[in-house]
Amino acid sequence: MKKCGKKLIMPCVVFGILFFTSACVLQDKTDVKKISSPKGSYQLSQTYPIKATDEAFDSSLLTNQMASFYGYEGQGELLLKTNDKKAFKIYVNGEEVFADLSNQKWQQVDISEFTKNGDNNLQVGQVENNNKAKMNVKVPYPVLKDKTEDYTENDNFKLIDQLINAEIKNGFTSAQLVVTKNGKIVKSSAYGNISAYDLQGNPQKDGKKVTENTLYDLASNTKMYATNYAIQKLVSDGDLAIDQKVSDFFPDFKDKKSDKIKGKNELTVKEILEHQAGFPADPQYHNKNYDPDADDLSSPDANKKLYTQDRNEVMEKIIATPLEYESGTKTMYSDVDYMLLGFIIEQVTGQRLDKYMSKNYYQPLKLQHTTFNPLEHNFTKEQIAATEIHGNTRDGAIDFDNIRENTVQGEVHDEKAFYSMGGISGHAGLFANAKDLAVLTQITLNRGGYGDQQFFDEDTMDQFIKAKDTDPSFGLGWRRKGQHLYSWAFSPLADTSTIGHTGWTGTLTVIDPINHMSVILLTNTKNSPVIDNKEDPNDFVGDHFLTGQYGLIATLAFDSHKKDNSAANNAKLVDMVIAKYRYMKANKKDQTSADYAQLQSLLDVVNERKNSKEIIDFMKTKQFKQMNEFVSNG
Repeated sequence: MKKCGKKLIMPCVVFGILFFTSACVLQDKTDVKKISSPKGSYQLSQTYPIKATDEAFDSSLLTNQMASFYGYEGQGELLLKTNDKKAFKIYVNGEEVFADLSNQKWQQVDISEFTKNGDNNLQVGQVENNNKAKMNVKVPYPVLKDKTEDYTENDNFKLIDQLINAEIKNGFTSAQLVVTKNGKIVKSSAYGNISAYDLQGNPQKDGKKVTENTLYDLASNTKMYATNYAIQKLVSDGDLAIDQKVSDFFPDFKDKKSDKIKGKNELTVKEILEHQAGFPADPQYHNKNYDPDADDLSSPDANKKLYTQDRNEVMEKIIATPLEYESGTKTMYSDVDYMLLGFIIEQVTGQRLDKYMSKNYYQPLKLQHTTFNPLEHNFTKEQIAATEIHGNTRDGAIDFDNIRENTVQGEVHDEKAFYSMGGISGHAGLFANAKDLAVLTQITLNRGGYGDQQFFDEDTMDQFIKAKDTDPSFGLGWRRKGQHLYSWAFSPLADTSTIGHTGWTGTLTVIDPINHMSVILLTNTKNSPVIDNKEDPNDFVGDHFLTGQYGLIATLAFDSHKKDNSAANNAKLVDMVIAKYRYMKANKKDQTSADYAQLQSLLDVVNERKNSKEIIDFMKTKQFKQMNEFVSNG
């Protein structure tokens, strides 16, 4: 039995008379393990008692005994060292922690019996009048535990598997998925082949399979897992302030008399993070002929002033880039913002962005599958999901100097990152697998740290994830769900405070700090043919499948709290099939071969779940017959 203070009704016999009384159930001793002197940084590190002469002493008294820490039910430990083991009592969430401590030794005390999800209370009180008694207390941040085996029968996850596998069978590319909840990995799966189509646009059915270790090109998720995390650490450490001007770091960054729109002189780091700096969305530094005013976006030497394929020249080109609007007057998502932020990080730290992040995040966390330029870091193409089939040509629609024409695999797909930035940029270039990213999302869920590593403090995190005044779908760099603005990707079931990001190659990050959840979905939607490169060279087959549109997978993940949700899931499936059918019937432009394939995928899942009442009833309807005829004729 545990937890003294709980009462049991105990039978007693006195003088032959049976009666009942209550008895205190004594707690077993908590597990204690001797450890070496703890190194690192912790979410709580305090010496008790806080003396009245200390600067930290609070005259409201009780606050000197109490503290809070972030944790999860069923996990957690205290690191303790005392010179008088009898002088203190320790309580977690009001329950006394009984432990056989030794004097003058650092010890790890298991408190998993007492922790809960979210904020936990710690009380350390001195019970003996010993002026020399001290208790050092450290609390590590939570670390993820793999509990996927506990969720193998979860019907939401079964439905996710069925949907993704059916879509891959019908032409989708590949995926990795990791879902975490309350400090546990509850879902981790890989789907499809690392290269989905050959150069002729034919599906490759027997290629090398994606595994949980396969790397994906994160595209704009680089902005969060590299640039934002770097800046949050620098701000927390006092090495950078978001109100600093860009000209503080680059004196040449200033307005010219000839500039039609001015604002560079006063531009701050904060305005860049908020995507309101004034830069155009995509000036295409890599393309000398780029012309946004031309029908085919190309005119000879139209972009000559901003053109470079040399990383050493890019900052000069950013400085020369004309502003499109006055800074602070509107929000316009721009890759230039994060290219500039990457250079600011390098200027402040004296290190290239990839080196700084490896040293300060990826290595301390022992992440083995997170890197820029993976082919230069002992990865092979066979370990990396492929992206565009014909280089950056959009199946022959686009051309510029040194353009790649073969399947992109192991090199960053983004043109500015590859051709102009050597694969290392603040806006794109990072590769990773979903499990490594789950650890990185946990830093934010933990409010700044992981295990014995603090990367930024909670105040800094709050500053970055809160909504900006003019657009609640943006924080500082982070995209925010708000009420509805980002529900299409993050799920309507996620809390309004949910943050994350998407990436053009088909990647999704969702972090819900209220429900203690994260969803990492990595796909390579662009590893598929272009539907019509004359009509829209950026419309790929992979973009027409639900997996690559994010919201379906995220919503099923957020709705996975029930063990048996099959009836509701069958109803969801029926509704999705009907909605897709009606949408296609109403919109001729969405009657592409990829859309027919996607509808067929849903019908395949219906057939796979046909033993349930909801599906049996649906398959008897006239509409179900019409749908099958519609797909057959499509």
